[in-house]
Amino acid sequence: MNIQERIRQLAEGLSYQVYEKGKIVRLSLLSAIAGESIFLLGPPGVAKSMIARRLKYAFHGAKSFEYLMGKFSTPDEVFGPVSISKLKNEDKYERLTDSYLPGANIVFLDEIWKASPPIQNALLTVLNEKIFRNGEQEFQVDIRGLISASNELPLRGEGLEALWDRFLLRLIVGNIEDETLFNELLSLPGKTTYVDPVEPSLKITDEEYKDWNEQIGEIQLPVHILGLINHLRRSIRQRNQSSDLEHQMYVSDRRWRKISHLLRASAFLNGRNEVHVMDCFLIADCIWDQIEQMEEANALVLGSIANYGYHRLVNLTPLRNELEELREEIAGETRIIEEEIIPVMKVFRDRAGNPFYALADFWNEGTAYVRATDYEKLQTEKKGVIPILEDGGKQIYRVFQTVPFDYESEFVLHHKGRKVNFVTQDETREVITPKAPSDAYRKIWNSQIQLMLKHCEEGIKTVEQRKDIDQPYLSGHLFVDDGLAEHVMDSLNSITHELLNLKLEIEKVQHSYESIEQN
Repeated sequence: MNIQERIRQLAEGLSYQVYEKGKIVRLSLLSAIAGESIFLLGPPGVAKSMIARRLKYAFHGAKSFEYLMGKFSTPDEVFGPVSISKLKNEDKYERLTDSYLPGANIVFLDEIWKASPPIQNALLTVLNEKIFRNGEQEFQVDIRGLISASNELPLRGEGLEALWDRFLLRLIVGNIEDETLFNELLSLPGKTTYVDPVEPSLKITDEEYKDWNEQIGEIQLPVHILGLINHLRRSIRQRNQSSDLEHQMYVSDRRWRKISHLLRASAFLNGRNEVHVMDCFLIADCIWDQIEQMEEANALVLGSIANYGYHRLVNLTPLRNELEELREEIAGETRIIEEEIIPVMKVFRDRAGNPFYALADFWNEGTAYVRATDYEKLQTEKKGVIPILEDGGKQIYRVFQTVPFDYESEFVLHHKGRKVNFVTQDETREVITPKAPSDAYRKIWNSQIQLMLKHCEEGIKTVEQRKDIDQPYLSGHLFVDDGLAEHVMDSLNSITHELLNLKLEIEKVQHSYESIEQN
């Protein structure tokens, strides 16, 4: 049995009769194997403690510890009482830790935010470095999964930010929604009992746990995954620039480091030797700080995956820059640019800024004006009835026919046959004449074009190879819904589309100078 199938069956056993909590159980298992901590947010009675109790059955001979925090909780109740004999006989202040948090493999701390400051301070080192200081000695704890829970998030300004930052995965736990499953829960016989639901052969031994963690550390983070994570990090920073201090989405370097380890663990348990883009969907549950940020966190991760998931597979920026430089060089060598002076209709504006054109020598009655909009309409229809505004503001109506303005544009009075010219002003414009490039230039450009086309073909080949590698893992992921795979494929296909468009641009540039020579 491969490791992915084993973890799948192990998670199914742990989820037995824990209705609608399968994903939370799987993520709790992932967190424990990765050695990270997890926070469950939800009201009382939604199986938060049951998930924690079930988790210990994933490991052979695992010890568990659980505690309900209160404002009067003492370190003795969590980390163990002081050894009287040590204090009396050796004058040493040491705790008896075996049956308490430091001696456990799976820990569940309910109402975590009610912990007293001494407990919080000790937890910081335990959660991050897995070290507990007992009197004069420091020792490594073997805590694999620490699950905390509460029906609220930590309050700002209460000094809980450092502790909150230690919990990598943040998940919402709710009541059962499906009526059929709810009825199954009601129909369970007897009281709730904590029976081991896991087949012994599926349990993780101490040797396996140690070996797996060494292998997790060797899982690769490909360049496109690093690019995706960096793009997401920049997106969060950009988002925070337009957000006030109270609503910042803060992700410390320590959390990014932990996130990368979680992604490696996910890749390993899914039977891979490198992180896949599908693993990166897990980041959404690691970066939010407030309930209202959850949807935004999902959108940020989805956006980075869809738009940047495979962007670093092929670095198109140098190729685009080279093409632009070549385009400018070709333009300089294949065009003769001259200037000529031409008359254009002068624009006059009223107080509201509306544009008018002036009619010169209108029946010797002084200057008269035509609205620019009326003139444009006349250009389209070729004839019509439009108002002429005299200097005094009086409107008179004339029937005109016209031809498009061309240096000597004119109105022709339909009933008089009289031509009336516009007031014009001279303007300078560029006249571009195509020029065939020399054979020497043509040879150099063809060489550059062929090299750029080769880079495009190599890029397309690289993307196709990555498709072959990644497609088998788009379904059946242990911790991510299969429905999200379409976004991964969209990201892959968008890179291919970009390369094909760039290839077309390169071919158009080549045609731009070859067509001049043919003419």
